[in-house]
Amino acid sequence: MRNIVISGSASGIGLACRERLESMGATVIGIDIRDADIIADLSSPGGRQQAIEEALERSGNAIDGLILSAGVSGIQQPGDFTVSLNYFGSVDLLDGLRPAMEGRVNACAIGLVSNSSQFDIDYDDPLVLAMLEGHEEKSREMVMTLTHGDAYRFTKHALARAIRRRAVEWGPLGVRINAIVPGMTETPMVAALKEDPQVAPMLDLLPIPLGRKGTAAEMAGVVTFLLSEDAAYVHGMMMWVDGGTDAAIRPDRF
Repeated sequence: MRNIVISGSASGIGLACRERLESMGATVIGIDIRDADIIADLSSPGGRQQAIEEALERSGNAIDGLILSAGVSGIQQPGDFTVSLNYFGSVDLLDGLRPAMEGRVNACAIGLVSNSSQFDIDYDDPLVLAMLEGHEEKSREMVMTLTHGDAYRFTKHALARAIRRRAVEWGPLGVRINAIVPGMTETPMVAALKEDPQVAPMLDLLPIPLGRKGTAAEMAGVVTFLLSEDAAYVHGMMMWVDGGTDAAIRPDRF
């Protein structure tokens, strides 16, 4: 029986992952601000440390999979909160729980990024670099000059790079690390965006060649594949699950 830790397990893609993995016999340890095995505020350093300690205790220091789904759109939240939850709330769990994955057969961590993380991003942006360098307070200050939507994109871009950067170090330790890059997905977060009069019209501008939005269950299916033996040689990868949106916007870049 595999032990899987999921942040953001109470709703959306995190909940869909929980339901799918539990149906397959896995033991899931959910982390969220409510309705979870571990109630913790991942937007604060103290909350992250609490979540790490409880996850280690509940798993007996034996974790086979880590799914990082906790996050906010950044539209309805302050930018500094978005930085702390979306980026630091994920990378701190990655680093804090990795030792419990070492030595486990086919152990794997999976982050949830966003296809918007590649939209018009400067790879040398000072905020992105500050996050990657681990400067949380500096990042929280810098993000306040951006729009809330940009705060989301920048945090997800930085998270994708943090995951890629860890692949070289984690591989020799026997721990795989990957990310899925969802496009427009029917989740409570997207439902809330549809209610925003300024954001809702922009959602319809994104091209989706498959002609529909994705579902949380479909995202969970891809996550399940990445955790499986069939993906045992998949490491350091960003897997786009967006109905073709990225290909439509950036056909010659990948």
